[in-house]
Amino acid sequence: MRTKSRAGSLGSSGLRSALFISVLTAIGAGPVFGQAVSKGAQEEPELRAETITVYGTSNPIPVFDYPGQVSVIDRDEIDRLAPSAISDMLRDVPGLEFSGGPRRTGETPSLRGLSGQNVLILLDGARQSFASAHDGRFFTDPSLIGKAEVVKGPASALYGSGAVGGVLAFETVDAADLLDDGQSWGVRLRGGYQSVNEESFGTVTAFTRQGKFDGLASFSLRQSGDIELGSGATLPSDDDIQTGLLKGSYEITDALSVEGSWQRFENTAIEPNNGQGTAGTGDSVLDRDVEKEITTDAFRAQVNFNPVSNKLIDASLTGYQTTTEVDEYDQTIPRTTIREIETTGVSARNAARFNAAGMQHTITVGGDWYRDEQTGIDTETADGTRGGVPNGKSEFTGVFAQLESSLETTAGDFLFIPGIRYDKFENRSALSPDENSDEAVSPRFAASYAPMEWLRIFGSYSEGFRAPSINELYLDGTHFEVPHPILFNPGMGSFVFVTNEFVPNPDLVPEETETVELGAGVDFDNVFASRDRLQAKVSYYESEVENMINLSVDFAYDPTCFAPPFFPCTAGTSESANIDSAEIEGWEGELRYDSDRFFMRASYSSIDGRNAVTGSDIGSLTPDRVAVNFGLKVPEWNARFGSRIQHASDFSRREADGGGGFTTVEQRDSYAVLDLYASWAPEFARGLSFNAGVDNVFDEDYERIFQGVSEPGRNYKIAATWQFGG
Repeated sequence: MRTKSRAGSLGSSGLRSALFISVLTAIGAGPVFGQAVSKGAQEEPELRAETITVYGTSNPIPVFDYPGQVSVIDRDEIDRLAPSAISDMLRDVPGLEFSGGPRRTGETPSLRGLSGQNVLILLDGARQSFASAHDGRFFTDPSLIGKAEVVKGPASALYGSGAVGGVLAFETVDAADLLDDGQSWGVRLRGGYQSVNEESFGTVTAFTRQGKFDGLASFSLRQSGDIELGSGATLPSDDDIQTGLLKGSYEITDALSVEGSWQRFENTAIEPNNGQGTAGTGDSVLDRDVEKEITTDAFRAQVNFNPVSNKLIDASLTGYQTTTEVDEYDQTIPRTTIREIETTGVSARNAARFNAAGMQHTITVGGDWYRDEQTGIDTETADGTRGGVPNGKSEFTGVFAQLESSLETTAGDFLFIPGIRYDKFENRSALSPDENSDEAVSPRFAASYAPMEWLRIFGSYSEGFRAPSINELYLDGTHFEVPHPILFNPGMGSFVFVTNEFVPNPDLVPEETETVELGAGVDFDNVFASRDRLQAKVSYYESEVENMINLSVDFAYDPTCFAPPFFPCTAGTSESANIDSAEIEGWEGELRYDSDRFFMRASYSSIDGRNAVTGSDIGSLTPDRVAVNFGLKVPEWNARFGSRIQHASDFSRREADGGGGFTTVEQRDSYAVLDLYASWAPEFARGLSFNAGVDNVFDEDYERIFQGVSEPGRNYKIAATWQFGG
């Protein structure tokens, strides 16, 4: 288990106790608020509409009723935060962290201690499969996001491979998100600036609804420079981003509709070869700045059939293709290297709704097929192939079924959600005659019980899997260079360098997880003021991970390096391998409060995990975190004033030393960061609104993840929006 220092902060057990005391206090207060709790007896409408998740079950369900943990961020909240990157708008989601450093080109997510390709990313329902050792995974602009959902825990029973840690699902904005009541068309202009990297951005969006057609066209431009860090240092980073979105739908009949979209993302960045690293590594290749061109084209088309007269049919058929290409040009050689990943997929589903045995049921059945194809190019190799980026294909086919059954009784309400999915996959590459193929069955059972209207208890058991990737299976070429232990080149004034080489491992098997989660939630209204609302959920989970895939670096010089002629000489090898097993456990809590005058959103997460064989902490753990977002509404001014506070505890990670003890290999201090923000929509200028804020008010020097680099320092930002239409 990892060691956490609690000096000057509330300990893990204290935080958990405080959280439970808060929940129990709220539960115990239920009778005090007697009339307020009974929603059926309300005379006034609720202040806040129910928050809905779609990706939790693939059908709309209130977040509070869902037997698990889902966080939802809507368009209004995104605007208020004025995010520069995806991580800005999801920073306070419990259980979610972003590694890779402050550059947007290096950001990768981890959920509940599982990172990389264990987290599934969806954009308008289409899989985003791009993965690289040192590049990020987000190729869209926050200004185009209408809604984001974070589903925590294994979701392979619905989504197949890659959803072991959970799902990050983004929905791009559409006309319905922006049109005011009675309008048939509109234009939205938004621009802003932030100081920490001298970033400016502008977005123009036109949208319309004409009869049975609605459509949207948007273009966004974002330019930024080097990032000023809390340490006082400057992180080299120069981005020029252009993003376009075309989206529309048409109702052919009352039951039949079609929709489609195209998103184009282009980012020209000047930064070190490793977008997650910093200057001064000592590696002559990694320290050089390169011109990085990132382009993504995402196409999607969908047909929906939902006759009102037949509740047994609510069907959709979706086809998509996403192509992401990262070109790096090093003018000192000169040399161009390219990594391209193309994902093509088709998915189909139908939800049938009916009543039977006194219960309401929804049976969802579906299936999908998708293919990932990777191509690597290097202009300096004889055959044009790129070392470390093996050419290859992965193909997946899966079918699933899920039942949602709800029962209302005098003893309370019950919800049961069993589901199961079967997947078959195949990986192949021209670099190896060995094909890697396997199959997996992913069951899930979740249930909740509401003995009272304001209390819900839930639990789930789920299995997940993640197939090995092309890179893990067939990776070859040079991993890194280090100086020769003996030889020095006086003419060059430097050491002779030798390499650590990747070794393919086509025998990898899928990662598999078993997770148990238990939790409870409370839901009150009219608590402190008329028409206010308070919701809270807390849960504990345990996961057992079998065959976890880990990149193992065996750094050792050959014996021939130390005797004449000092060659052949290598610095060992790097190979992806299956770890026997790992164990992860954690706590998560989230609370929301809303009233006419006040609002608050708070979250807590704690994650522990270790290699079950060696006892070493797993590498993607995060410190205990508490985040609070609260503020004041001033309806007389159409204004809102808020603050965000995030506190993380001390953190250390240990590895077994091979002799029965442990060595601390990673350590970070605790930190607390304060942000302030405000929004204002002046009454005298209809359609005009302003957002302003200061991130990291006290210019805190802190590390959110272990990357050898601080997070951005104090950041002033402002944005203005003007929307008009008719």
